[in-house]
Amino acid sequence: MTKKLQADSKYSMADSDGDGIVTDKEMDRHAMWVRLENEDKQADTQRIMAWVSMSVSIITVIILLTPIIDISRMESASGFLNTFLVAQMGVVLGFMGATAFSKTKMK
Repeated sequence: MTKKLQADSKYSMADSDGDGIVTDKEMDRHAMWVRLENEDKQADTQRIMAWVSMSVSIITVIILLTPIIDISRMESASGFLNTFLVAQMGVVLGFMGATAFSKTKMK
């Protein structure tokens, strides 16, 4: 079954051969490309989140190891710092685990 497009249809980009008719195969191909583009954007966003999380954790530890912050102030904030670092590492580990899982699922 063929589907004729209107003159200014939003599905005109799915018409790969330019004949003004969108076949089921063309619609499926277009849907697959849109899905792949969305998955790629999501993977890029997750990768950036993991890098930012890892960078912030490393910078936090470096700052804590320098004499910039007094020991007494560090002791009062230790509960928050522990929770913060564990949460940041959870983001990084979640990204790494999801990436490894998705690669084994593709095989």
